[in-house]
Amino acid sequence: MEKPIHILIVGQDQTLRQECEAAIEGLPSQRVVLTYASGFAQAEDHARNRRPELVCVELNAHVQDLRLFAKELYRTVPGTVLAGLFWEDQLGGRESDAMVLIDYVRAGIQDFLRRPLSSTELRQLLERLFAQRAGLQGAVGTVVSFVGNKGGVGKSTLAVNAAAALARRYPDRVLLIDASLQLGVCALMLDVAPKTTIVDAVREKTRLDETMLRQLAGRHQSGLHVLAAPANAVDASEVDEESVYRVLNLARRAFPFVVVDTFPMLDSTVMAVLDVTDLGFIVMQGTAPSVVGMVKFLPMLKGLGFGEERQRLVLNHTYRNFSGNLKPADIERRLDRELDYVFPYRKGVLIAANAGEPYIFHTHRYFGFGREMETLVDDIVAVRDKRDQAVDADEGSEATGRRAAPLPEPMETSS
Repeated sequence: MEKPIHILIVGQDQTLRQECEAAIEGLPSQRVVLTYASGFAQAEDHARNRRPELVCVELNAHVQDLRLFAKELYRTVPGTVLAGLFWEDQLGGRESDAMVLIDYVRAGIQDFLRRPLSSTELRQLLERLFAQRAGLQGAVGTVVSFVGNKGGVGKSTLAVNAAAALARRYPDRVLLIDASLQLGVCALMLDVAPKTTIVDAVREKTRLDETMLRQLAGRHQSGLHVLAAPANAVDASEVDEESVYRVLNLARRAFPFVVVDTFPMLDSTVMAVLDVTDLGFIVMQGTAPSVVGMVKFLPMLKGLGFGEERQRLVLNHTYRNFSGNLKPADIERRLDRELDYVFPYRKGVLIAANAGEPYIFHTHRYFGFGREMETLVDDIVAVRDKRDQAVDADEGSEATGRRAAPLPEPMETSS
């Protein structure tokens, strides 16, 4: 299942929302996220944060205002498509319909949609947009998220170790974002005392760009960059859905790899993370309550548009084996799905977490926990490589001029 398409609708007509939602219902094969703005100023903020693939504007504004908006839109969100929404009678009353269209095209409109909106015309426009989107995907980094439906399953531990293992291969090219806003512990697990957090990025949203984001992210001695969670719940309240979109979209332009730890709850911020995630690792324990919860959790993710193609199911043993413990085969039968990764219990993982030193730095990469983590990291790199190969194969990729710089050869690491 494809990642969702973000569409920004700009206009004051109260019936436009109903039209858009009705047209989207006619596109069952694609998840679309709609955002609305009543004017150009609000639309610029939404576009800067969410970076929509398609922006639809009511063609009732002054052409000069539209031209200024289009110029700013293309500057802040390169590659987006700006479409005009019009009624048939709007093209009358001048020398010719063609002259009116030319004025709008000169103002920056790239495509047109007639009102009332039809699912057919919208689908055709999205198909053209998909072709363009495929050519631009290599311009951004790979976003990896670790999610779960309950705490205490070792999700943050795996996120930190995965980010550290990636940074060992690609120093200074990996950013770990602690989006577990209420109880984030990634900095603690790395023994880092962050001077800035994700809240500082949110507070600088009017000036925030790729360069500033790199400056706000602390650097671990391993070469991993870290954007820590808020220091307290009061600060955490400043981070909303729009802020998460903004930070993540900038992060994947500043770093080839972005690893995100999340809070175990499907709120709006976690859903924003999932929207931009290329590969999500869903972490669970081997206990009956965790398995039963996962039976309910996985269909919810699919219903939100986060399909199995972007999922990896992870069983993490955070306790010693005991008589009556559920086996991986038992869990797979209950979930009616294979596990992608099974991490064995290691006391050293807990010791390393207490010491603020990722366990991956102290374990053998060919056995147990180390081997499983190296395989997981190989999976992440393969997702990026596959996308880059698709960009290379696309006939229009060279014309875009926005392909990401190739990654250096991974650094050799000792066992």
